[in-house]
Amino acid sequence: MLNLFNKIKPWNFFVFAALFFEIVFTVVTPPLQAPDEQNHFYRAYQVADGHFLPERTKNRLGGEIPVCFNEFINPYFYAATNLKYVLYGHETHAANNVVFTDSVTEFKDFPNTAYYSAVSYMPQALGMFIVKQFNCNVSTMYYAGRFAGFLFWLIIMYMVIRIIPVYKWLFTTLILLPMNLYVTNSLSADTVTNCLGFLFIAVVLKHVFSEKSITVKDLLLFLGLILLIVFAKVVYVGLIVLLFLIPANKFKGKMNKFNSIMSLGAFSLLVIFWWSGIIMQNYITYAEYDPAHNFYIGLNSCANYYAQKEYILSHGSYFFTVIYNSIFKHPEQFLMGYIGAFGQSDIAMRGVVYILSYAAILFLALTESNTFKFNLKQKAIIFSSAVAAFVLLLLSQHLLWDCVGEGIVDMVQGRYLIPIFPLLFVLFSNSKIKITYPAVVIVFLFVFVLNGYAARKIYYRFYVESFDEKTEFFCDFEQKDINDFFITTNPKIKIEGGKFQVTDTSHSGKHSGYILPPSEFHLEYGFQYHFKNLNYGDMVEIEAWEKGTGAYLVISGKGKNCNEFFIPKASFHPTAQNGWYKFYSIFTMTTKCDSSDVVFFVWNTSKNKLYIDDIKFTIKKYNKPYMN
Repeated sequence: MLNLFNKIKPWNFFVFAALFFEIVFTVVTPPLQAPDEQNHFYRAYQVADGHFLPERTKNRLGGEIPVCFNEFINPYFYAATNLKYVLYGHETHAANNVVFTDSVTEFKDFPNTAYYSAVSYMPQALGMFIVKQFNCNVSTMYYAGRFAGFLFWLIIMYMVIRIIPVYKWLFTTLILLPMNLYVTNSLSADTVTNCLGFLFIAVVLKHVFSEKSITVKDLLLFLGLILLIVFAKVVYVGLIVLLFLIPANKFKGKMNKFNSIMSLGAFSLLVIFWWSGIIMQNYITYAEYDPAHNFYIGLNSCANYYAQKEYILSHGSYFFTVIYNSIFKHPEQFLMGYIGAFGQSDIAMRGVVYILSYAAILFLALTESNTFKFNLKQKAIIFSSAVAAFVLLLLSQHLLWDCVGEGIVDMVQGRYLIPIFPLLFVLFSNSKIKITYPAVVIVFLFVFVLNGYAARKIYYRFYVESFDEKTEFFCDFEQKDINDFFITTNPKIKIEGGKFQVTDTSHSGKHSGYILPPSEFHLEYGFQYHFKNLNYGDMVEIEAWEKGTGAYLVISGKGKNCNEFFIPKASFHPTAQNGWYKFYSIFTMTTKCDSSDVVFFVWNTSKNKLYIDDIKFTIKKYNKPYMN
């Protein structure tokens, strides 16, 4: 039996496990649920459409995207932005049947992904480009991009495991961690970045232990990989330090080695400055961004690249403080995220799972049998490369996303460390601990149990309800009481505004309600409903039909132990019927207002009369403090 296990090659096991979990994660993970995936979708389509640079107006950054994407994205957007929103079959069925057409487009804002070069999306864009030539659904285009990215990842990681001369089982395990699989099973630009990082590491380590001398062809390969990394995510250019691992005799001497590596580094720096100059022409701070389009665009309201850069340069040791704080103030954020924190990094596994995962990885690192060993000098170089990449990562994040002078990088997400952490784990290589065991058994159990558990967590998050109490009611505007309140399906609940009932148009039945545009003679809102005891974390789903455009759904109030708040949400129009548009909105109560008195109303922001019909409310309450 032991001989049978020993015959299983790590690259063959990788292909089997990767294909298996590609199917599993595709089933349990809805579209657009990786971090910022909606904006990655827009950018990948932009590249597939032949636009390799983003489009910028005076104060907006993004590009022209087909309007048909809206209806596909809608339910998945709510799932991504509301931790308790669960997807239902009829919603996803309708979204997945939206036919693709680029005859009508609109400008979409995605400034956080617009900076990415086309290199980061080439596999996904190729898949999308192929299927868009045919009469396909938007979902088909999305999944074509997602599968093309996975196929690219599968091929590159297979090559990595075949090429790398040491720690094949360790690298196989790290490549198959849930976070890596989750990111790969999306349109995230991190897929290409991770592939290039791993491939560069594997190629360098191959030459470290190879008998062959470095040729001009090899140097060009190094340069090509470095430049691709620069275009994909410049911070990982720190991996270039690994080239110092290659013995000098393979470069025909120390001076030739030094000159070769310095030349590669210098050329890379020139490309970095050139590309940064192009990209930074599109930089817009949150304060400068068009306020009508700054929702969900992925920018921090207090971040400013130029002000942050000036602050770092004028405050001596300040950035060393940033590095220290980012590592030690909340390390659980990136340590958990490296193994697996899903959704928008808000779906975590149990703490003990992360502890056991790192224990298993360290066990492999300490005990895996290798033909080649790293000496102390080589380990110092490997560590320096990891530190260089990590420090550049922190610098980039701090410049672009953190408040000026904040003193810490708030979002060191574990997925950013996927190309860096393997370098730290190989530092545990040693020749003293010798344990004979079939590595494939340990890796098989670890990979399948961990990813199975992760898939279960993801499935329960997106498809299984967890509310403790639910209230539903429906108002068709057909009946009202003597006090001019509309009667709903719940006898305890009524909606104000009965005097605005009309018979000249309706979505169903004979009646609807109307709201006039704002003027000095009347208010521009109506159909108020007063919630009682709407508490922190409660979720309200509102579905209605609108004739005309410009309605905002608003929750507002001032409750006990909280300040006044006002939460407007623009209506979204995925479906039209005879001039009526269905709109749907989700509110999650983010204000801590115990026993608050909160009001809902429809607000007309247009210059025209609006009609509203068939309002449906669902209010879900949760006892567990999940918002924390």
